Amino acid sequence: MNEVIGENKIDLSTYFSETILKQAKLFIYDSKEYIVRFDKQVEHLFFVIEGRAKIYKIHENGRRSLIQFLGDGDFIGELSLLEVEKQVKDVQAIDRCVCLTLPYQKVKQDLLNDPHFLRILAQYLGEKVLLRVEHFSNNQNYELKHRLAAYMLQTEVEGVYTEKQTETAEYLGVSYRHLMYTLTEFQKNEVVIKEGKSYHLNQAKLKQLAQGLSDF
Repeated sequence: MNEVIGENKIDLSTYFSETILKQAKLFIYDSKEYIVRFDKQVEHLFFVIEGRAKIYKIHENGRRSLIQFLGDGDFIGELSLLEVEKQVKDVQAIDRCVCLTLPYQKVKQDLLNDPHFLRILAQYLGEKVLLRVEHFSNNQNYELKHRLAAYMLQTEVEGVYTEKQTETAEYLGVSYRHLMYTLTEFQKNEVVIKEGKSYHLNQAKLKQLAQGLSDF
């Protein structure tokens, strides 16, 4: 397998040993396709090479909550590898996702005995904690219009936003009514154009609103 891969030229050898990479395969997931389901056992460690995905927590009453976004260089299933996650979460592709997959059965012990990989994984998990803290802080300190702009840029596919509004409101920590009011203001200011249930985005205006909240 080519060790340097993906649009962002990820060097896989900085993450995995040559022995581990020999066990790897590439899986491709289309937009909206599930990479992992909450009710199925996770049997692979995934490493996102290209694309974006969302992580959902499924509650006992059947509801689901969006808790995090994933992109290039993110792991999926690392908590199952460490045997610290009791309930698997849904992971759904936002757009086309290319993932390196490693079967637990063949690589688990090698990974857990690899100091270099464990150091990378520890750093990665620390960064995930900081991202969640930052999300909570942003919800407390930025107006909704700025957070919504960043969210739309995170979830758009080919310039079109199609997310469920109830899910968006919950993730951004606001009421459905407040969200719809802000979307109406976006339409008035030509930040978005509504077409059916979808919104076509003026990405330049959204990026201006999202300054300080994203790297887009």
